[in-house]
Amino acid sequence: MMSERSYTSTCHINKVIKDEADMRSMESMAANDETLGQENTENSDYQTFSNPRQNNVEDERRTDETLSHSYSHTHHLARIANRVHTGTALPRPSIQRERSLYTPYMEDQLLRKLKFFFMGPHEKIKARGKCPWKLLIQIVKVILVTIQLIQFGYSRSSFVEFAEKSTLAMEHMYLKDWTNAYETMPYPPASGRYALYEIHEIIDHINHATCEYAKTEDDAIGSLKFYRENGTVKPLEMCIKQYNYSYINDTDNNYIIDSHLKQYCLGLDKWNASLPDCAAYNVTEYVKHHHNVTMNTEFFDRLLLVELKFTLKSFRLEMKQRTFPPQLFEADVTIQLDDMNKDGQMLVKLTADLQEKEISGESNNEAEQDTQNAMFVLLDSLVLAITVLSTILCARSVFRAQILRRRTNQYFKDSKGKSLSVSDQCEFLNLWYVTIIINDVLTIVGTGYKIQLETRNLKSSSSTYDYCGLMLGTGSLLAWLGVLRYIGFFKQFNILIVTLKKAFPNMLRFLACCILLYIGFVICGWVVLGPYHLKFRQMSTASECLFSLINGDDMFVTFSATVTDNLLVWYYSRIYLYLFISLFIYAVLNLFIAVIMDTYETIKEYYEHGFPKSELFEFIAQCQEPVHSPMFRREDNSCGPLSLCRLCCCRNNPDRPNEHTSLVS
Repeated sequence: MMSERSYTSTCHINKVIKDEADMRSMESMAANDETLGQENTENSDYQTFSNPRQNNVEDERRTDETLSHSYSHTHHLARIANRVHTGTALPRPSIQRERSLYTPYMEDQLLRKLKFFFMGPHEKIKARGKCPWKLLIQIVKVILVTIQLIQFGYSRSSFVEFAEKSTLAMEHMYLKDWTNAYETMPYPPASGRYALYEIHEIIDHINHATCEYAKTEDDAIGSLKFYRENGTVKPLEMCIKQYNYSYINDTDNNYIIDSHLKQYCLGLDKWNASLPDCAAYNVTEYVKHHHNVTMNTEFFDRLLLVELKFTLKSFRLEMKQRTFPPQLFEADVTIQLDDMNKDGQMLVKLTADLQEKEISGESNNEAEQDTQNAMFVLLDSLVLAITVLSTILCARSVFRAQILRRRTNQYFKDSKGKSLSVSDQCEFLNLWYVTIIINDVLTIVGTGYKIQLETRNLKSSSSTYDYCGLMLGTGSLLAWLGVLRYIGFFKQFNILIVTLKKAFPNMLRFLACCILLYIGFVICGWVVLGPYHLKFRQMSTASECLFSLINGDDMFVTFSATVTDNLLVWYYSRIYLYLFISLFIYAVLNLFIAVIMDTYETIKEYYEHGFPKSELFEFIAQCQEPVHSPMFRREDNSCGPLSLCRLCCCRNNPDRPNEHTSLVS
């Protein structure tokens, strides 16, 4: 009985000793990674610098440690036996682990995310086998936006043509001595400016405009009608702007001028049809009799501006497009006789501002009109929907890219003790997506304008068409520019984009120096040649002239257009033009091309020997997963565009284990 109890106690002691040894083994394994390298280093040091005397001392020390360890072990066994006999529990040793922020799986997952992020669309299709929604949406968007812009272009050009020809007809009707020579392009001018130089010419032009206005409904070929208020024709107004008082004594060479401006308007009734002709009408007598205003020499000495204002109704019947409904426009016509500079030349100009008004009626093709308007609205609605979807997808991609940037930057801080460089962090900002978002916003605003124009909720006017055209045109330009992103993923087509991207900083630095030189030439030409040269009269035209010279346009005309009898100015103009042309064409342009060609040659070498990699891309190169690896599909938790209606991002599947899932749950 005693032997069985002793045997059981001995077995229990052995089991306890074994469990304690296992616990100590686990504790030593936890600290093994930290101490192994140091021990190897210490041992190697002892092996390298040892001598016979040191070896004897070391042997004696190890013998003492062995005896001490044997004594400690015997004493430890005695303590264990005593606790087993007394029934005292043994303390459980604690395990100390090295804290780790990133497991190998987490690092590999980050590498795969980075590699997938910088893939091209064709590689992403292979990696995850999903439909490239953004690519398809961009292609469909470009097609729809182009069709929409073409349709809008025809509509706008028709309106602009109507407005220009209506203004031209009014100039022939209301401006005395107007000829076709004034209808040519501003440059090169076929004739002088339309202007008046004598007092009787001013009076004759006012009389002519007043008489022709009275005969508008009888003489006009187009559908021009008077604007009536409560059945009464609105009369023509003559608005005058002049100095309050002025007196010049040419004998004593002194003057008295009150420079405060006085503005007032006088109503001019229609010319009386009972008079034999317009020559019998005299505005000076009319204003003197009805308004007590004397138009004498002193009146014209103080005169700065005369404006003849009247309003007409113009009906637009578009016969080229039978499905286009009739439109009614209110034309606010202004004839300006401008002598603000008091230089003896009074410039004459007619402007007409067309504003669409409400009109109701019936036509025999209302069904076709409604069908065409419905088709246009449907096209605009499709463009609006696809553009909004494109904006959401691109904005989501930009947002996710910034999340990945912060995660990668945090990894570099934790593992390498430093942040990503600014250039590497900028790689996560895809400017192509930013460009697409900008063009989507412009297209959405322009499409909204266009829908309002199609449904007649927004009236047609030159400013409305200009705003809408500006939005749609710029949006279409950026949309086609965004297609370059997808072409740029192919090596054969990427040379242009890569060269411009690489050369852009050098181009900016070079252009900064050139602009300083260019501005100096512009200001000098404007100041010196402006009074004697048509192209240098204003600073803007001087800049346009010099920019045209750089591209080889109108060189001889620029030389020959200098009109002056001053030989100093004439010779200076020759030296100025020769110097500018030689410097910018032979030196600046060639150097600018050389900057681009140098970058092009560098890019060609990169294609042959490989592009230099930054720290970020060297880190990504550690990912050995091929494009067709199933790991990319396994870790895909992104949402497709069909799930955007839920306004959520796909959540992790709780039934799919990951590195955070507990093994026992």
